[in-house]
Amino acid sequence: MRRRYKRISMKGIHVRVETVSETKAELSDLSNEGIGLKSPMRLTPGCPCMVSIGTNGSLMILRGTTVWERFAGWSMGPRGQAGPLFSAGIRLDEPHNNIMSTACVAGNGRTRPVRIYAPDMKILLSFTESLTVLNISYGGLLAESWNPLEPGTENDTRLFLPDRPEPFKCLMRVTSCQSVKHDGDRKYHIGFEFVDLDREQAERIRAFIRVRSAV
Repeated sequence: MRRRYKRISMKGIHVRVETVSETKAELSDLSNEGIGLKSPMRLTPGCPCMVSIGTNGSLMILRGTTVWERFAGWSMGPRGQAGPLFSAGIRLDEPHNNIMSTACVAGNGRTRPVRIYAPDMKILLSFTESLTVLNISYGGLLAESWNPLEPGTENDTRLFLPDRPEPFKCLMRVTSCQSVKHDGDRKYHIGFEFVDLDREQAERIRAFIRVRSAV
């Protein structure tokens, strides 16, 4: 079957799209300035995150930025399949002194933050990932991601085109997800289709594609 739209390669130009994903994770430790967690999704440094923690019948929302990540081993999925598990450290946007106590160091009157270890505490993780766009067409785009996405799911995204500094928000639907090897790491090529673009958004994409087609 022939493709409905011609795809234009983004080779030699940097175009990115931001997606927001949500997954269940495990809290490893926390302090008033940061938290550590384990997640089936890979968080790259600089990734904005939001963590929801349910404690004693109340909900605590923490926002921050990933500062480090590493492979932590393997975990078993609900169907018995093995999947990778990643550790990550998140620096909070604002210190939460109201939820964490501080301990005084005896003799000098100074304080230091306490880090509490909380293995196996379940949390809800929401994070923004920046994907590199590989090609684009009037109907959608192909992007490279560190994480798989389920075909058929819809994502609120921000598309950054080089014609203007500001992105535009649009709804995109995942159409395909293919695992690939890249410099020894596993990545995913995600196919998206645009959903309900308004006239201005559609014209901006058409104008960008026309310029790229002429190069």
